[in-house]
Amino acid sequence: MPRTAKVYIALILVSGAAVLLVAAGSWSLVSLPQFLTLLGFAAVASTLKLRIPGVEGTMSPNFVFLLLATLVCSFSQVMVIALASALVQSLWAAKRPRLVQVSFSAAALVLSAAVAREASYLLFGPDATHSPAAFVILSGSLYLSFNTASVSTAIGLADGKPLVQVGRACCECVFPYFMSGIVFAGLVSSSFPRPPVWNAAVVLFLIVLLGYLYSKNRARTVASAPIQLAFKEDEELVEVGPHQLHTHR
Repeated sequence: MPRTAKVYIALILVSGAAVLLVAAGSWSLVSLPQFLTLLGFAAVASTLKLRIPGVEGTMSPNFVFLLLATLVCSFSQVMVIALASALVQSLWAAKRPRLVQVSFSAAALVLSAAVAREASYLLFGPDATHSPAAFVILSGSLYLSFNTASVSTAIGLADGKPLVQVGRACCECVFPYFMSGIVFAGLVSSSFPRPPVWNAAVVLFLIVLLGYLYSKNRARTVASAPIQLAFKEDEELVEVGPHQLHTHR
């Protein structure tokens, strides 16, 4: 691995650890039922993993519950949910999880959640809770941007590829998936009262479960399409004989 990639990964790891230390030092329990509800849904959603094409990594719909947590939970609680989500996503059904990958994924997700939450509250100020949909959509957009940038930078530096090219490829893969989840999270957050939050979390989980099943089925269909097409072409070639080989191609 190039030296620049090692330095960058170390910087992300140190920054993530520093954020967790700050969160631990400022621990505050706003609402235990809300915190446990979102923590549980985020952990379960982290097991619904989808492979990112062309990248050694996965994505999951856990971020929608993380976004809901930024609205109703304290900073320290959001960091705990982010850390738990990252660890479950990295370790669940993983064949050979590597420590550096697990640590980097956790640090990147914690930093993304911290930047998204704090920047959104800074921009909205005291009116944040009065516009839940706008707050969640802004927070989700910042989360998506920071997380995509941090992960694509690590991939680009490690593989020696142009960062812009890697970032564009990663964004094209995850943008529709993440943006639809962000919009749904914003709409649901404004449709239900914040205390309690379980009703919004249940609706979000049903939505992300349907989205996961659709994405999983679509991925299988796309993966099997070239094989089916090749099989049909072979059958046609056998049927028509060699005289039509040139015309068929």
